[in-house]
Amino acid sequence: MLAVSLSISMATLDTSMTNTALPSMASQLDVSAADVIGVVTIYQLVMVATMLPLAALAGKIGHRRVFLPALWLFLGASVWCGSAQSLWSLEAARAAQGLAAAALMGCNMALVTAIYRKEELGRGMGLNAMIAAASLAGGPVLASAMLTVLGWHWLFYVNVPFCLVALALAGKHLPRIPGDGKPLDAGAAVLCALAFGLAVLGLERVAAPDWGTALVWALVVVCWAMLLRRERLSAHAIVPVDLLRLPAFSLAVLVCVLAFAAQGAAMVALPFLLNRTLGLDIAEVGMLIAPWPVMGACLAPFSGKWSDRMSAGLLGVVGMALLAFGLLAVSWLPPGAPLWAVMLPMASCGTGFGLFLSPNQRFIMFSVPAHRASVASGLSGLARLIGQTTGAAFVAACFALNAKLGATWALWVAVAFALAGCVASALLERLARQAKEALAVS
Repeated sequence: MLAVSLSISMATLDTSMTNTALPSMASQLDVSAADVIGVVTIYQLVMVATMLPLAALAGKIGHRRVFLPALWLFLGASVWCGSAQSLWSLEAARAAQGLAAAALMGCNMALVTAIYRKEELGRGMGLNAMIAAASLAGGPVLASAMLTVLGWHWLFYVNVPFCLVALALAGKHLPRIPGDGKPLDAGAAVLCALAFGLAVLGLERVAAPDWGTALVWALVVVCWAMLLRRERLSAHAIVPVDLLRLPAFSLAVLVCVLAFAAQGAAMVALPFLLNRTLGLDIAEVGMLIAPWPVMGACLAPFSGKWSDRMSAGLLGVVGMALLAFGLLAVSWLPPGAPLWAVMLPMASCGTGFGLFLSPNQRFIMFSVPAHRASVASGLSGLARLIGQTTGAAFVAACFALNAKLGATWALWVAVAFALAGCVASALLERLARQAKEALAVS
């Protein structure tokens, strides 16, 4: 579990720390701020495009045989990132790092499911969620501390010792989950990568639509049509259409997308709202947002244990309601509001997110047969990334429509995502209750 946790921590840290270091990178590499953002977007795009194919591959050849090479690749890509002297070299290294991170995150939940007994899986999911939340919270702080005494290159070199420890532990202790031995449809894997990768590219261009954006979305439709036609005739589909036909499973995945869309929109919009609208100092922004990930990290292990005995739908309803309340409260704050008036809603958001995350992950993994765990794990990770990308795209659109009120509008969009997640969680709770009643009758 430590080997799995270290890998997820590194993949998460490399997103949050890189965001903090973008100004330093732009200055040292002598590129514009617009150009250096590609260092972040290429990482996310590659992860979204390759997560499902790599998760499917793990299900066929075994998770250990995907996880260990991915750790080696992440180690090599981190060294490459740290030694990069040009933007194109750094972006290429980040693409390799994104490929490794997609494999690690695609195997993550399937490995946790194999490590813990069924009756303790909620505890494992809670620990997994706590590690991810703590890494998200600690990334900017760690990056700021390192950048005061070291260059941005060391943000990537710091992965090296953790990778080596994870490799040593994984090589000795990682569960040997056998794959099904069936061949991977390479053509479907390529179409899947194109369909998701182009969709992310289209979302990133939605704030400034043009003919190029229309062409990207046309290609998305074509790739999806070709992929679904090919998968319909395949006995070993990469995109689990059959699982998505299960109402409970598809609702749980939808709640995950909506929750991370709310988080993604809020995390991009909040710094602008706190700095420009409320007039708070930029140095205070990180401190004021910190209660969100800190509360999420503290609560995730408890909600994981509770999910072993309580309904994921009910915990999701409460969690998404608290998230919506916190975001709405922040959006209504006037300029000059006291710091505690910001931190309390942030704590509400973190509490709500912590209540939702672990039970949702546990429900997704328990909704599928054991031999489909790798696909469910990959789809869960993909739902997170799609949600975050969608939320960020809506923020960009809000700023394009109104630069002055864009941050407030974006938070209202995040509230709408959270409320939609609350409704979906209520429907999930209703389905679970009906299933229990039907089982009792039978």
